[in-house]
Amino acid sequence: MKRLDIQALRGFAVLVVLLFHFNITPVKGGFLGVDIFFVISGFVITKRLAQGSGTFRQELIDFYKRRVKRILPASLAVIVITALLSRVFLAPTNFTRFGLDGIATTLFAGNLRFAVQGNDYLNQSASPTPYLHYWSLGVEEQFYLLWPILFLLFFRYRKKLVPYFFILATVFAIWYTHIAAINSFYLPFSRAWEFLAGIAIALLVPEGKKRFGAMIATLGWLMIIASVLLIDTTMPVPGITTVIPVVATSAILYANVDFFWKRPMAWLGDISYSVYLIHWPLVVIVLQRYGRISNESKILLFASSILLGWALSRFIENPFRYRKSLRLGFASWGISIAAVGSIVFGLANFAIPARGVTNHIAINIESPAIYSNGCHLAFGIDWPTKSCVFGDLRSNTEVILTGDSHAAQYFPAIENLALQRHWRLLSLTKSGCPAILLVTKRNGTIDNSCVNWQKRVIAQINADQPAHVFTSNFTEFHYPTIATSKSYAQLYSEGESSFLNELTIPASAVTYIEDSPHPYRNIPDCLSKTPNSCSFPLVQSATTLTVKRIVESHGSQYLQFKKWFCRSEICSATKNGYNLYRDSSHISTPAALALASQISSLIK
Repeated sequence: MKRLDIQALRGFAVLVVLLFHFNITPVKGGFLGVDIFFVISGFVITKRLAQGSGTFRQELIDFYKRRVKRILPASLAVIVITALLSRVFLAPTNFTRFGLDGIATTLFAGNLRFAVQGNDYLNQSASPTPYLHYWSLGVEEQFYLLWPILFLLFFRYRKKLVPYFFILATVFAIWYTHIAAINSFYLPFSRAWEFLAGIAIALLVPEGKKRFGAMIATLGWLMIIASVLLIDTTMPVPGITTVIPVVATSAILYANVDFFWKRPMAWLGDISYSVYLIHWPLVVIVLQRYGRISNESKILLFASSILLGWALSRFIENPFRYRKSLRLGFASWGISIAAVGSIVFGLANFAIPARGVTNHIAINIESPAIYSNGCHLAFGIDWPTKSCVFGDLRSNTEVILTGDSHAAQYFPAIENLALQRHWRLLSLTKSGCPAILLVTKRNGTIDNSCVNWQKRVIAQINADQPAHVFTSNFTEFHYPTIATSKSYAQLYSEGESSFLNELTIPASAVTYIEDSPHPYRNIPDCLSKTPNSCSFPLVQSATTLTVKRIVESHGSQYLQFKKWFCRSEICSATKNGYNLYRDSSHISTPAALALASQISSLIK
């Protein structure tokens, strides 16, 4: 089946994905291109299954043979190319992680690995995996594995069952996104409704011209264009807003109308699979190697992605797909998958641990102990399930450390101080949640776990009446908040002021540690590749400057160490032979320990 409108949809989908990833134009919803692909896949696969006439076993074998030769050649080739490029151009500190990502991707389970990792696709760190885009291929492959079996088993009842499955799957996806946004993004169960939208059109809509077809198709294209321009990463995905591109794609498939302008887009659709596979490794390698790039370089990368995608389609994808001489059996493809997995394993240096020495600099990327013991709370968790007490456990003098991950980064220093002064230290920190009264959003919905945690922290402090409270937050970052006419700095400062006013301990018992200088690039990666060019200018946000005024006006102590990190407004990546940062924003454990004496000498 090769319809011009379907190829044009594919071309449009890969185009907006590229524009989104390269950040060339304000296509805020370019990530929705994948949702368009899912609807198309449900439609096309179901149409092909409905045309079969063999036995159950023969139909399954024929289907899987078609899928294997369609998907695996280009996919496996790009996995090997990515492994080679990663080995040459990316930082050794990431070899282990990227190697495991590559192996999971080879086994069609990349999306499952990213879900387990809590890898937020829409809010990537400075060191994203070059295999991240394979999450969508994992979802598709899992759909291809299951749907043909269900289709053939429920052959007689499929038309009756599909509408009910579609409604249930849609409700489930919206609900699951609300309670587990990252898992919902990656898992096939919360993406099933998008495939089912295409399946419903394939099964329930007869072939032939439709009444008002041109009008329906035009409306569909207008909706799909509006969705990628107006929907952004602050909205729930897949959620209510995702319904718009799904309905729009379904309308275009239903109408089956060709417009003259679709032909150039259909050409891009013909090579869309290969273009999609090759573009993301280019993004990751260039950004990690050179940091921020110019618009001219982005355009060059965009053009290179299309050119390389065409070459991949021309010389690998299509020959394996259409030439009889290149048709392989399942056993041969199994050997190929094993071979690719072995190559990825071999190219990844699994000997590099969290601690290592590179370019005569001791690299330490270990997180503080409260990450591994469950005391630093992850997203979606509003209170620890264990007693997170450290320092001198027999002491009657309690101190509390609280804040987001930028408070947790100081845990080694505060724990060291607690041991020296015989304090009992209670650690209350949570990722992506500042210790202020500010309602934040996560994946488009209010982060209720953060709201609850903020209130419980205040209640805990007021109940314990600790001798001292240490706090810090990531003020160099803008947390997504509810829309308001106020500036972020003003909104944040009001939240900080409200938090401090809610505390019943003396203001002098609170010490606020200023947010560390933000390098905006992964420092260990930089040090392992270009150690002499990792310094960065000191830039402080309006939020950081405003918080200083709020804290000092409240009568609390405000500590700042920017002069310890930076000289003459230029901040260093190293100090005394070790890395000052463990990633793109958090200071390293050695840096925190080195600050312990500084903090001790400044505490009132």
